[in-house]
Formats: sequence, C-alpha cells, structure tokens
Amino acid sequence: MEPIKDAPPQPRGSQHIVLCLDSLEVSRCAAGFARRLATPDTKLTILSLALDPHEYASNTARSEPDRGMEHRELMERAERAITEASTVLAKSVAAVRSRVIDLAKEGDSVVHELAAEAGEDRAGLLILGIRQHHGLVRWFDPAVMDRLSRFATCALIVVPAVYESTYDAGVQRVLFAVDGSVTSLVAVGVGARFAAADTQIRVVYVVDRAICPGGLMPATPLELALVKEGTLAIAAAAKELECLHNVTPSLVSTALISTETGTDDIASATLREAQRCDADLIVMGTHGRRGGARAYLGSVPNRVASLVEIPLMLVRERHNV
Repeated sequence: MEPIKDAPPQPRGSQHIVLCLDSLEVSRCAAGFARRLATPDTKLTILSLALDPHEYASNTARSEPDRGMEHRELMERAERAITEASTVLAKSVAAVRSRVIDLAKEGDSVVHELAAEAGEDRAGLLILGIRQHHGLVRWFDPAVMDRLSRFATCALIVVPAVYESTYDAGVQRVLFAVDGSVTSLVAVGVGARFAAADTQIRVVYVVDRAICPGGLMPATPLELALVKEGTLAIAAAAKELECLHNVTPSLVSTALISTETGTDDIASATLREAQRCDADLIVMGTHGRRGGARAYLGSVPNRVASLVEIPLMLVRERHNV
C-alpha cells in the first residue's frame, strides 16, 4: 500500500480542541490530557453535558418537584465540571469558551451539537472524557458512534476517568494498531502529528488466531493470509512515518502480534501490547475491513474503549488536519 503523498507538514498539537465532559469525575483527567496536546495558540471549547434527570434516576420513583431539583443539581454539576477543566487548562491555551448542553432538552440532537462544535473553526480534535460504565460510555453504542463518526469532521479521543496524566506536554509513547485498511493508514498520519522528535512509536498488527480454527478455510492458510496482510500493513505504516519531519525513525518499531486461541480477541491483544510498551496513547482507524464499518465500530474500538486505561484516538478516513 502506498503512503499518503503530498501531505503538508503539520504542527504539533491542535489549533482548536473541543473537550466534552459529563461530570467532575472526568473533568480533571480529560483536561489533563487535553493540556498535553495543546499549544499556546490552541483555542479550546469546553462542552459539559447535564444529564437528563429522567434517565439519570430512571429506576427510582420521583415527583416532578424532585425531578426539577435533580435537574438544577445536574446543571450545577455540569458547570462545576467546566470550572474544573478550565482551571487545569487556564495557562495552556490561547482562548477558552464553554457551554452546558442540557440533555433534558437537547438529548435527541446532542450528536449534531457535538459534531457542529467540532466542525466550527475546523477543530482538529474532539476529546471525550468517559466513565466506562456510566455516562458518556453510551457514545460507544455502535449506532451513536456511527452517527458521530459520520457527522464529526475531526479525530476523536476518549479519555477514561481512571487515566492519570504524569506529563504536562506531548506524548512519549504512541501505539498504532493498524489493520491493513486505508483508514488505519490515515490514522497513522493523524496520530503522528502529536509526536515529538523523542516520541517512541510502536506499530502493530494483530493476527487474530481466534478466528482461524473452525472457519471455512484451514487454520494454517488463513493465518498465513493474515500474517501477509499484517506484514504489508505495518510496512506501509512505517513508510508513512518515515516521511514525517517530527518522527525519529530510530524510535519507530513494528511488530506482528497475535491473539491467543480460544476466547481472546483483537482488543485484548492490543491492550496487552499497550501495557507492555507503556504507551500513553493508542491510535486506531474507525473503519475496519472485517465485517464492514459498523461491525468494526461496534466491536474492536468499542471494546478497547470499554477497557482501556489510557487515552484512545479514533480516526476515520475523512478528517480535518
């Protein structure tokens, strides 16, 4: 696969970041990672989602006055999340604007709201702070993510609430998980924008041994086909990285890794490799080749997002750079 040609040099960081929060729980961790990617010229938009009290306490009977009080509390909590994030980022960006999105009123249109904010001024990143078992994890429902991926025009980063940033600037170790698709190669180019000369980069392709037994083809030929595809995929990614001025070739490594037979999967193998190389960012394309775009959105990135403890960047084929 040929690398993407004639790509102009890109500055580190992003000129406009949209940061989306839904609680105090995620505001500090998400803002901390946004600070690492920001530059003194970055414009920041902070969106805080006030949850719908009808959904928030759906299993408990509440009177309308109680619902009204809960709604006010949720709005105040959303405002506090903005204050918290603004404090973390105050000295790191050129300008900050913010607003609360009331899901009690805008729940049906919130995907469009997020996409519109990301599209304004050609935002380079939409960062979501997520609680993996509550709140914004619902954006990883395949139907919602499919809509957000189609409407948003930039890369998406999810930052789990368990993440703790230990650095103030840049990323030190990036793991790219490629799958042989054009989109995963695009993801390499986008994710590499945030690398510095001393950033260690790891490119991997996961050979899914779990799908080999019991398939229509004998296990050995299928596995060999995946190995061949993976070898080509990581070679194309390495060639793409060689063209970038901010990447040091000696700090780029590549590998074919594999799932274990049985119940193991690509997401788990990717996360094990991220832990092994102590990555502080995982980058993936959001359209894969196995099962079509929707199946890939609903499987590998969805599962990675539900388990990951470090930020995850998702890039679709069309994006702002």
